[in-house]
Amino acid sequence: MNKPVPVVPVDTHANQLKDHVYLITGATGGLGRETAIALAKFGASVILTGRNEKKLEALYDEICLAGYPTPALIPFDLAQTDEDIYQQLIQSIYNEFNRLDGLVHVACEIGIVGPIGSQDAAVWQKVIQTNVNSAAILSKVCLPLLHQAQHASISFVSDSSARQSHAYWGAYGVSKVAIESFAKTLADELDSSHVVSNVFIPGPCILPIRKKTHPGEEDSSLSTTGWVAKNLVDVILSKKSGVFVTPSTA
Repeated sequence: MNKPVPVVPVDTHANQLKDHVYLITGATGGLGRETAIALAKFGASVILTGRNEKKLEALYDEICLAGYPTPALIPFDLAQTDEDIYQQLIQSIYNEFNRLDGLVHVACEIGIVGPIGSQDAAVWQKVIQTNVNSAAILSKVCLPLLHQAQHASISFVSDSSARQSHAYWGAYGVSKVAIESFAKTLADELDSSHVVSNVFIPGPCILPIRKKTHPGEEDSSLSTTGWVAKNLVDVILSKKSGVFVTPSTA
């Protein structure tokens, strides 16, 4: 198990990311939403993907009203397995922006937190598809465009509890261990390129998924979503690769 290290803060300022383009999966979730806004705040054009079109439109409007660069909105279901559909997604990004500086894998399915005997096969497969297989396919189809950037990143999100391979974490726990392995493999393959691959491990924080895995937990002991997103942006902009990182201390 790779031991995570604290995020190294990156100096950021208004318009630093002007003309940069970042694709964010799960953009309507707690961390995805805050990360999209944080990147847009620094001048980036963000591509918002997710399954809930109404939530995507609301986030789109919020970013526009804040005066940040106009984002792109692409409803997309990661449960899809056909690589051609993923190729069409990246082609639409190429047609509109002609560049991609980062891919941020935030979307995830939690499935069933419970003993293996309670794991429904269809749910298990959906979790692995959404959390692992789709991330692998999307990373693959994005690589040609990412390689054209001066510096590009692929960022994955793990889970401090699920990654320990303890009882009852089911497909969700397995998926986090798998995605960490994939991210490390990708980092090794991209070692001589300008594309980095890193894993961000948020730790205990105020996120909808945390409510499901730790019901009844007091929010006062958790990091805020905004603080965690700020740290994720530092990972996205990092020049290091193959790193497993957790938020720095406030």
